[in-house]
Amino acid sequence: MNRHQYKDLTIEVLDEPTYKFGSSDNNFNYSKHYFGNGATEYPTSKHGIKIYQDDQIIDSCIIIGSGGATDIHQNSSLLDKDQLIICCCDTIFCLRLPDLELKWKAQADQATCFQIFKQQDDYIVHGELQVAKLDKDGKIKWEFGGADIFVSIDNAEEFKIESDGILLTDFAKTKYKIDFDGKLIWDNYKR
Repeated sequence: MNRHQYKDLTIEVLDEPTYKFGSSDNNFNYSKHYFGNGATEYPTSKHGIKIYQDDQIIDSCIIIGSGGATDIHQNSSLLDKDQLIICCCDTIFCLRLPDLELKWKAQADQATCFQIFKQQDDYIVHGELQVAKLDKDGKIKWEFGGADIFVSIDNAEEFKIESDGILLTDFAKTKYKIDFDGKLIWDNYKR
């Protein structure tokens, strides 16, 4: 679960793997529902958002995505002024605070969006197949893909933001460094 503080409100972002849209058997009934492309037919991950004021829930929503599964962890959501940005499957959702209205959604990877980071006025998304930069309105500014997926099974650090760019390691252990405009600075790819 992620917890964010917004003015006098506490925002909880949590996994809801057993939630079924339209079912009366859910543990909690969310007031709003937002879906990624294909998620009504093929839901993969479900992330609930609850807003508390003085320990009372005042609003809630659930986002349901399709594609590669995601879970909630430290960098899967972020608070940016009056909006909550969250990864769910292949899509980034932007919710206005405090009313949790959907401002925009953007498919930032063809498979899975693992992490999102603020970078000046934009957002950097660590996806399975690519790294993308979104502007404040969810428009993709650039995308960068490697020779393999940006996933590690041996706990190697596959994504790291540094002061002068982003270090990436793909599944085949190829290393890349790109700048904040998505341009390759160097790699060790064997050609």
